[in-house]
Amino acid sequence: LCHILKDPGAQEYAANQTREEARHVTGFSRYIKARWGKPLAVGGTLGGLLTDIVNAKEVYKKIVGMQMLVEGLAMGAFATFYAKSNDPLMVKLMQLVMTDEAFHHKFGKIWADRTIPNLSEEEQNIIEDWAAECFQTLLFNLVNPEQKQALYGEFGLDWQQVQLEMLEAFGDDDRRESMKEGTNIFRVLIKTLLKAGIITDRTKAFYATYVNMDELKSEGDHMIGDDIAEDGIRYLQKINFGANVDALKEVTVSAAE
Repeated sequence: LCHILKDPGAQEYAANQTREEARHVTGFSRYIKARWGKPLAVGGTLGGLLTDIVNAKEVYKKIVGMQMLVEGLAMGAFATFYAKSNDPLMVKLMQLVMTDEAFHHKFGKIWADRTIPNLSEEEQNIIEDWAAECFQTLLFNLVNPEQKQALYGEFGLDWQQVQLEMLEAFGDDDRRESMKEGTNIFRVLIKTLLKAGIITDRTKAFYATYVNMDELKSEGDHMIGDDIAEDGIRYLQKINFGANVDALKEVTVSAAE
């Protein structure tokens, strides 16, 4: 993006996001090493999408793909861990990462607000169709047992058998029910695309199979991770300005444990 974007401020933002993502990789790597040892390799679905985004020559694929699709998934996933984890260190890690990710997410929204209305109908349709195709691929493959073959193999489980049994136990009705949760990664992703104008009447019916689109639209622009990120910013301000030494001690003790 630094080589594609024309506005110097936008170029600076893209460079800063690179720095922040490197910080996230370091944080997650150290956490995983401390808790479980070695992280699993990226699954084929997500790895393929990331590769396509990096290699794409189209600006919209890079921004919609990363700032909206991938960051939308990330915000939903991190919010879920934040809400459901019993590990205080993981909860704090998720919050601090989300203080960065919320801004990455908003950059995509700003780009969409300023760019998409000025595109031709044909160009808008291309972006909308590509986003829908990516969403469908992620929905049915991101948490598919095929993506975790190495993990199941460690416990002597055949991933194909696991997949068959999961299909019996978890159908479309269950998927729709799970998408009612505010932290559901796919609900967050749909809302991201809807609020950015990348879901119109052309593709609304496709997404409506899984969520109530009118309900989603009525929720406003507030995203599930915004409050978590705002709390994280206030927490960091206390540390950075020396107003809360105990907060820094809390992180240090949690990391040591």
